[in-house]
Amino acid sequence: MGAEQGAATDVMAALREKARISPQRIVFPESSEENIILAARQVLDEGVALPILPGDPAALAALAEKVGVSLEGTEVINVADEAVMAALVEECSALLPEISLKSAERKFRSNLNIGSFLVRAGRADAMVAGLAHATQDVILSAMTFIGMREGITTPSSIFLMRVPGFEGPEGEQIVFADCAVAVSPDANELADIALTTAHTVRALLGWEPRIAMLSFSTKGSGEGESVEKVLEALRIAKEREPGLAIDGEFQLDSAIVPAVAARKVPGESPVAGRANVLIFPDLDAGNIAYKAVQRLAKADAFGAFLQGFAKTVSDLSRGASVTDIAGLATMASVHAQGLKRLESESAG
Repeated sequence: MGAEQGAATDVMAALREKARISPQRIVFPESSEENIILAARQVLDEGVALPILPGDPAALAALAEKVGVSLEGTEVINVADEAVMAALVEECSALLPEISLKSAERKFRSNLNIGSFLVRAGRADAMVAGLAHATQDVILSAMTFIGMREGITTPSSIFLMRVPGFEGPEGEQIVFADCAVAVSPDANELADIALTTAHTVRALLGWEPRIAMLSFSTKGSGEGESVEKVLEALRIAKEREPGLAIDGEFQLDSAIVPAVAARKVPGESPVAGRANVLIFPDLDAGNIAYKAVQRLAKADAFGAFLQGFAKTVSDLSRGASVTDIAGLATMASVHAQGLKRLESESAG
């Protein structure tokens, strides 16, 4: 998940405690990978998630024996069974009539697509994938079967950063977005990212978001196309969610340092100097920023955690360790819990 030795910090301990309250069903479509088998065993033993593995039961049992773990308690979807696959294809065609039986048969040759469909069908609460697939493949599969959250068209991601010595509204924690997916978002896409991040922060962390739209300019100190884009994104986001605490454009210090905000930001702002979410204007800025903070400040970076979908989808790094996979699965379990909570509150 990007956290190095900090994966065993209080941040993950707190997330594990939340996950144990109501462990969610998580499908791991890349079940032929040794690290996936080991991570599935770990999250089950820790009580943070209920793993689902699509695969050939005999092959999975052999792999589990090879790595020295048991599959007991793990749900296996037997993709080697023609009857099981035929039932999945029929279920897909009934639930998603735009996908023909023949198309579903073809798409279900990929366990990644099977995993996405299990989430769409409500047979899993979340999917964790990406160890053997590119991020764009995970996103495409999720968009095809799970779909986007209502009103959102832009997939994106967050990093939960724990910065030693940082004294922000959430202690040493702060959220960065987007640092992994949207390369050069326009104003509408940037507004999507801000609103999606607010939703993720509520679901995953239980925070009330205070969102800073970042730039090289603070409240008109600079000008140019990039500043105009951020201001337009801010306008759109405010229009779409009027009650959200969001402001900008801010330089980084104006967003997180109260003394700087007091000098640079005129008037009252619900965010200036107190932001707990930073929205970067493009992927260059976001990716460079999180890596710089991670390496120079010895920060932990938990993620990248995908967002914007109707259900929980998490993308792994190709080189993810067992600890990384288990950590991201823990986040996915908490996020899936949070989505249900927010839906229930909205319905109530």
